[in-house]
Amino acid sequence: MKKLAIVGSGANTRDAAPWDDFDVDIWVFNEAANMSWCKRWSAVFQMHKEEIYTGYNTKDADHWQWLQRHHGKPIYMQERDPRVPDSVRFPIEEAIALTGFDYFASTFAYMASLAKLQGYEQVDIHGIELSFSEYQYQAECWRFWIGYLKGCMTVNVHSALDLFKAPRYGYAGNFAFGVDFFAERVRALDQEWKLAQADAKHKKRAVDNAIERKSFTFLPALVTTYQVAVQECGTIAGKLAAAEHYVQYGDRYADRGAFELAAATAQRDGEAKRILMFSKVGLIEYLGNVYRQMKNPLAAMQFKTNIEQYGRFSEEYGMDLGMYQENIEYIKKYDAMVQAHGGIRIAPLKMEQMQTA
Repeated sequence: MKKLAIVGSGANTRDAAPWDDFDVDIWVFNEAANMSWCKRWSAVFQMHKEEIYTGYNTKDADHWQWLQRHHGKPIYMQERDPRVPDSVRFPIEEAIALTGFDYFASTFAYMASLAKLQGYEQVDIHGIELSFSEYQYQAECWRFWIGYLKGCMTVNVHSALDLFKAPRYGYAGNFAFGVDFFAERVRALDQEWKLAQADAKHKKRAVDNAIERKSFTFLPALVTTYQVAVQECGTIAGKLAAAEHYVQYGDRYADRGAFELAAATAQRDGEAKRILMFSKVGLIEYLGNVYRQMKNPLAAMQFKTNIEQYGRFSEEYGMDLGMYQENIEYIKKYDAMVQAHGGIRIAPLKMEQMQTA
């Protein structure tokens, strides 16, 4: 049986490659053949453009010099380079003809196709984890070629990561958060909201007491402290409302579109309430000065009423802000799940218009 080991640089499994079994050919990537961990190799794949392989290599500063030496074994490249004595042009046309698809999103794809072209009957794969973000987009192509090889020969994948593990469609749902996730968020946020509500009420009493006592020196700072507290209370309430809404989803799949719509709606509504909130700032300052000068019950009542409205607008703005933030977190969680299964992360919505006042 003609056997091949394709060995990447992933430290978790590369050392388990069949280094001592000389009945197995070993193919490695780029500069790996000159690394101390690579005990032997049968072929190297350097499929980058000339400006890449002749330039500075962060993993092996000697890589270009190494390529120019004679090793007596093939170094597969896009085109034969006369400066690289062992260079061999990769047969891209024959590789495409295997499947009819020009689908080569990683060096591994070239290796897999050549393994078939060269008649290997068994391929063992070591040290390919695709765990870093720059490799995530390659995972889908990697799986495509693993599937192709599985139909032609024996394939054994040795990986610290289970690159074929994903939610089973129709059983657990695709990218399902689960009712327990949202229920736990409700429990945690409910406790936070109760504490924030108590704090906001405490600060409101401090404002009321200062108004009654005509403590004009401390009033501006107390009003600001109250506004911050009530907005924070509203923010937590908005997060709580979002979590309570999604509890109703049960264990069905997570809907990124629903999260995006809810976040965008909250962002739009929150902007209008933020304008209302800030419209009260100047009026409260004016009424505070009137009360300081007149010191009568009518001025105190107008001042207090507008502070309460300021608090209500702040709380409502905070609720939209919290709704927005909670849905953004769900989007991030969803995208992380997609990435973990080889998908492409989608940029989250921008947050510039929903900053805490």
